[in-house]
Amino acid sequence: MDVRCLYCDTINSEDAYYCSNCERSLIVGKLTSLGTGVLTKGFTYELRPTSHTLGRNIGNDFVIPSNLIMAQHLKLEYSEKGFTVINLTDRGNIFVNDEVVTDRKLLPNGALLKVGVEEFRYEFTPPTGEKVTKVPDPVTAQLQLMLGIISEFHASMSLQEVLDNAVDAVLRLTRTRRGYCFLVEETSDGATELREVSAREAGGKQLVPDESEEYTISQSIISQVLSGNGSVIIEDAMAQQVDTETIRRFKLKSIVCLPLCTYSAKTGEKHVMGIIYADHVMPTGTLPKHCRSTLQMLTDIITSTIVKWQRYEELEHTFRNLGRNIRIVMSDLQTIVEQINLLQERIQEPQQINRISPDDICLELNTIESRIQAIYTNIHQLSVANE
Repeated sequence: MDVRCLYCDTINSEDAYYCSNCERSLIVGKLTSLGTGVLTKGFTYELRPTSHTLGRNIGNDFVIPSNLIMAQHLKLEYSEKGFTVINLTDRGNIFVNDEVVTDRKLLPNGALLKVGVEEFRYEFTPPTGEKVTKVPDPVTAQLQLMLGIISEFHASMSLQEVLDNAVDAVLRLTRTRRGYCFLVEETSDGATELREVSAREAGGKQLVPDESEEYTISQSIISQVLSGNGSVIIEDAMAQQVDTETIRRFKLKSIVCLPLCTYSAKTGEKHVMGIIYADHVMPTGTLPKHCRSTLQMLTDIITSTIVKWQRYEELEHTFRNLGRNIRIVMSDLQTIVEQINLLQERIQEPQQINRISPDDICLELNTIESRIQAIYTNIHQLSVANE
């Protein structure tokens, strides 16, 4: 969410420390960790005159990599009086000065805010009107964000959750607004095609279909990345003199397209297994110098996590088939036992009552043999599946 300067009303990017027009500070408060949870003592979240969300999910403004924190735990809503805590969960573990927050509560200056086991000291510091002469080092915040991203991937409960988290992470790091994840799949005729597996918007939200149809994605840039030419990062299309039909038609200013690369099990060669595409109709501004290396590390983490989950789902499918075939074999074995018992009873009956004829015995034995052959086939399929 963009930040409006309290002095000159200029709109600034969400992570700006000072106004791009009047150079006055945009920081109006801070939460300082007391070191009671996963955050180190003294770690600070800077508060700007806008709403902030806090939670475990990557789409939040403040990410806490802890399983005691919900995906989106609370919201800090700004007003002239300061910030109000809004509870977004039903856990009942948000406290302001030891008073539980069930709905919403204004944070007094100097208050102790508890979220799960995390504790923060809140300080409301309206800007003095002086121009900013020193900007905090953003590396600490970026490292904390990466820790949250890695933690979120490890905590994912499904492949879909991994894919959504991957797009959220790229949107957050690159300041773009709309993102997609595509996986490369092979068709029956040997051709390759892209399958959309995730569509997200900034803030950790699912992209609504109507919104995704407002403008299309740049096919030429996607093709360039699929061809093995590496990542494409366009911070300002006009300044970088990048011109494609999609950029001209929909006035896109920033585009990020990242390949997800792995090694082919057949050839052992490196290939693109998917891509993450993100864009924005506004320039992102110059990304931090470490952003490109961070994105490279991120795509490596994303790729390995996706491959892990794909293998897990393949194993899960194999075990489901295994269980189904075992149940079929057990049912067939039970039927054979029943047929053999019935055949024995009929053979032992007195001839004048209902004794089975030799032809009927052969017929029954043939039926039993067919069932045994079916069992053998199922067992063979199970052994092949396990290889």
